[in-house]
Amino acid sequence: MITRRKFVHTSAAALAAGTVRAEEKEAPLFSIGLIADAQYVDADRGGIRHYRNSVKKLGSAVETINEAEVDFSIHLGDLIDRDFVSFDRIREPLSELKKPVFQIPGNHDFSVPDDKKSEVFGKLGMTKPYHSFSKSGFRFVYLDGTEISTFAQPRDSEIFKEASGILKEFEAEGRKNAKSWNGAISSSQLAWLNGELAAAKAAGEKVIISCHYPILPDNSHNLWNDREVLATIDLFPGTVAAWFNGHNHAGNYAERNGVHYVTVEGMVDTEDTNAFAVLEVSRERLTIRGSGRVPNRVMALG
Repeated sequence: MITRRKFVHTSAAALAAGTVRAEEKEAPLFSIGLIADAQYVDADRGGIRHYRNSVKKLGSAVETINEAEVDFSIHLGDLIDRDFVSFDRIREPLSELKKPVFQIPGNHDFSVPDDKKSEVFGKLGMTKPYHSFSKSGFRFVYLDGTEISTFAQPRDSEIFKEASGILKEFEAEGRKNAKSWNGAISSSQLAWLNGELAAAKAAGEKVIISCHYPILPDNSHNLWNDREVLATIDLFPGTVAAWFNGHNHAGNYAERNGVHYVTVEGMVDTEDTNAFAVLEVSRERLTIRGSGRVPNRVMALG
């Protein structure tokens, strides 16, 4: 007999082998395109990152996502690697999406001159740095993990000073995530998240959270205040279904208290192999139909 817990970990292999169980073929309520870290810049290869190739790969991903007739898509941060002009080129393939795309701000999106940082959200098509909406019994919460950081604000700003102090403190403590490319959400954003989770619980909604940064497993890419965010999520057992992020281009996965923490593989890291997915959402499960480096995965919902 396959238990519910074992089913979560073994069904991805069954999916890849084409032996999906009958109940897994249940028609989803809706589907979502997932992309992370296109990280385009008109520059030669840097290490394993093939910056220019992201335009072609993103175009191919858009074609597949359009064919899947998703309801909307999410790009999980780092649309560019650097240079403000990069936004215009990499947004061209995104403009071919038939349905809306929601952007999550990433650290590289702010690798622009200080006098251009205030324009980044506009280039990403964002009217608010963090926000939410509900659909078919699910609430989608988008967080801004760049809010408190050493890169998203000018160096003479109060936020830069605050973030620099946090980074020094964490470095002294020896935390894995004490890195300048990470950031934190503010206390006000954390309180907003708590309110969103409370409202979702009261409405009987499941919550899917998206952020550029992971909070599990513990690693060097995590949000600075990952512990506080996890503690907030833990206050609402059975409410949060999943957390999706980018940032760690290698990809990752963890499960805690029935919540699935999924790091989507970065698009920029290969010459030809792509990285994106279609997420199918149903009452009982989340099914990732991966392309390229993104693996298939079926995640049961409690």
